[in-house]
Amino acid sequence: MELNTLEITEQPEGYRFTSIRDLVNRTLNQNFGKNLTPDGVPSGFKELDRALGGFQAGQLYMIAVKPGMGKTAFLLSLANNMAIKDDYAVAIFSSERSNIKMTNRLIESETGMSLDKLQSGKLKDSEKEHMLSLLGNIAKAKIYIDDTPALLVDVLSEKIRHLKRMQHVDLIIIDYLELLTAGIPDNEDRPAQLRRIVERIRSVARETQVPVLLFSQSVTHGNGFMSDRRPSMDVLPEFVKNSPDVLMLLHRKVYPAGKPVKQGNTVELLITQRDVPGQETVIPLSFIESIAKFTDLS
Repeated sequence: MELNTLEITEQPEGYRFTSIRDLVNRTLNQNFGKNLTPDGVPSGFKELDRALGGFQAGQLYMIAVKPGMGKTAFLLSLANNMAIKDDYAVAIFSSERSNIKMTNRLIESETGMSLDKLQSGKLKDSEKEHMLSLLGNIAKAKIYIDDTPALLVDVLSEKIRHLKRMQHVDLIIIDYLELLTAGIPDNEDRPAQLRRIVERIRSVARETQVPVLLFSQSVTHGNGFMSDRRPSMDVLPEFVKNSPDVLMLLHRKVYPAGKPVKQGNTVELLITQRDVPGQETVIPLSFIESIAKFTDLS
């Protein structure tokens, strides 16, 4: 039996059936094929892809990040790995930073050079050709950035559907949950609104069969754990712990003042999966602070 899943063909509304062969193939890929080749969209981080088999179609991944841990750097490192290196189509919804600022950060991270130096043109002859090649790769990447502030979740859902139809996007990244709005005036408290927003995003991920990475900054310095110790998933809000298919928590050791610990630059990505309750995986990564970039731990 071939392990490759069948192509999905368009079916009339109300007649969306999935063949048992397709379902068996998906099951085999997800459970037995991980040791061979990831069947989802690879993140570009070897240990993460080994643990998850790539980002799976229709699943919601939440990445909880405490302020100062490098949320934007991790987001752009993922976009770099998937869109620039592997030619996947990635859409980024950034309510926190403008599309220009996100692009500037991506350029500096990919080239390892400050934007001021690149714009000045004061490069050595040996640098120019290499920089032009790197910038060309960025410009050709299938990265789509929407920087609408306070984005309504209903509008976000429709934009995801549009991206799926028109751009055949492979992955959606949302930065970040707490900046989204429910759009329905009622007496709900903010946690209840956020829970409803997460459920809507999970629903549209399943509808479009696009994996969605939703960043959350619900983790704060006052959540009950020391900044230099590995945090526990137990400190996260219930709507963060219980809603996604896969929950990740990014932890980088820092001093209380916010300065990185001098001994090494190892980052830990803690992972729990809805289908594997009670099991926590720790993925080590490396953070290169000078260019704000995450890489595999070599």
